[in-house]
Amino acid sequence: MKALNVLRKIRKVIDTVDDFVGRIAKYILLAILFCMAFEVIARYGFNSPTIWALDMSKQFLCALGALSGGYVLLYNQHVRVDVFYGTWSDRTKGIVDIITCSLYLIFMVVLVYQTFVAAADSWAFHERAATVFAPPLYYIKTVIPVGACLILLQAISKLLHDIIAVVTGKSEDLRILDNGIPEMEGSEQS
Repeated sequence: MKALNVLRKIRKVIDTVDDFVGRIAKYILLAILFCMAFEVIARYGFNSPTIWALDMSKQFLCALGALSGGYVLLYNQHVRVDVFYGTWSDRTKGIVDIITCSLYLIFMVVLVYQTFVAAADSWAFHERAATVFAPPLYYIKTVIPVGACLILLQAISKLLHDIIAVVTGKSEDLRILDNGIPEMEGSEQS
């Protein structure tokens, strides 16, 4: 089953990228924490509020949401209503997931396109926030399509996972080895 090994390798590359970006993106929370703590201390401790903390926190939060989407999908942590799904076989889950993932991919392609258009427009007009601080928005609007691409790639990886589950009849769950590189159970080491 050489084709399945190719699918596993493609999946491993995508999963490694999303895992790496997600592990880095979690540190954005510290930047949000710093901004908000600084604002609270400055405002209530020294009666000197800032004009930048809220704007920067919003941009950091946007980056966190965009860049962590693929990571969340990688570890299957999105909210899911599971009424029947848990009782199905891996092959049945794979078939249902292929159908739903195909629809999700259509949505993600549109999202990637639209966010790239929005980012390009933002750069063209040098868009800024409508606040006193007025930080540029084109940087963060560039992060959004990058995050959308990461989610799209992870959805493709999920589709590959589902195809493998349908062909083999069993799900290959992702696990993280000691070196931090994602590896699928049952696949050979490189």
